[in-house]
Amino acid sequence: WYQRRVRVRVRKQWYQRRVRGYHLEQAIELDPTDTDSMTLLGAWHMELLELSWVQRNFISLFCTFPNCSYEQALELFLRAEQLAPAVSLSNSYLTGKACFRLGRKTEAKRFLEQALDCHAVTKEDQIVLEEAKRFYNSSF
Repeated sequence: WYQRRVRVRVRKQWYQRRVRGYHLEQAIELDPTDTDSMTLLGAWHMELLELSWVQRNFISLFCTFPNCSYEQALELFLRAEQLAPAVSLSNSYLTGKACFRLGRKTEAKRFLEQALDCHAVTKEDQIVLEEAKRFYNSSF
């Protein structure tokens, strides 16, 4: 019974994640200038890519793992950046992080420094800014 309960819980969480990705893709289709949806979909890709090997294999027991890559995430972040340059702290941070994961360290440093130059307006911005500082300090 415990194993069945865990399966149901994992499936529910996984479907919620997949639905979130699907709805973000639909939002971008409906409004190709929606930079927030692009950033959120890119962050969704990053979240999936940063799951551990154990987590991925565990999820694969119950459903198909979606195809996603750092390249796709970076493309979404860059599209958002092109439409609204240096507007979003989280987009700048995630763009830098994706560049770093792809080995493009010069670009990563530029985007991370751009994020660090932003001012935190909300509590969420403050959290992202602190994450960006930690990532920058541990990577450069």
